[in-house]
Amino acid sequence: MNTPFICHVEWGTPEPEKLQNFLSQLFGWNFQALAPNYLINMPADGKVSVGIMKSDQMRAGGSPSASVRVDDLDAMLKKTEELGGKIVVPKTPMGAGAFAFISAPDGNLVGLQQL
Repeated sequence: MNTPFICHVEWGTPEPEKLQNFLSQLFGWNFQALAPNYLINMPADGKVSVGIMKSDQMRAGGSPSASVRVDDLDAMLKKTEELGGKIVVPKTPMGAGAFAFISAPDGNLVGLQQL
C-alpha cells in the first residue's frame, strides 16, 4: 500500500473570483471551471490540485489552509501586500527555512514556506 498523501487543497469562499484573482497573480496558477460554483487548478505534472468552491455559508478563513513552498519568501510577502493581501504571521525562522501566513483579500489564509 502506498503512503497516503495530500493530493488536493480546497478553499471555500463567498467571493471565488476575488480569491482566484489573488492566487493566480501571486503564484501564476491557472484556474478552470470544473462545475457550477467550482474552480480548479489541476497541474499536468500530477502535483497537488487546488480548488475554490463558492459557498455563501463558508466564512472565508474558516476552511482549511494550505502552505505553498516558495523560492523567495520576502518577495512573496511584498507581492502579497501589493495585491491587497495581508501578512498575518510574519516571516518566522524554522529549521532549514522560514514560514509565514498571509490572508488573501477574501479572508482565506495561505501559508508560505521557504526551505
